[in-house]
Amino acid sequence: MSNVIEFLEKLGSDAQLLQAAKEEVALALADAKVGASEGEAILARDAQALHELLKIVPMVCFQTTPEEEEEEKEGDEDEEGDEKAKKPSKSASESSATARAADLA
Repeated sequence: MSNVIEFLEKLGSDAQLLQAAKEEVALALADAKVGASEGEAILARDAQALHELLKIVPMVCFQTTPEEEEEEKEGDEDEEGDEKAKKPSKSASESSATARAADLA
């Protein structure tokens, strides 16, 4: 298994080998003493078969973050709610103006 891993490391770091013809890659596999079945999977670029042969399970992990727009919208709604609480409603201001006019009359 270590031969396979070492070969895959070499394949990933050598652009010429990665782009080489299958015959050249097959020679490199033989030089690296990679087993026949593993070599066939590498030549076929069959990751699933290689995982099964090596008895490994690939791990995948990812992280997501909320979009900035959503955060801004939530922040705007909170600010609007605060402003509404601070400002009297139109009907309240109209009624106080009407009350003042009645007091003056």
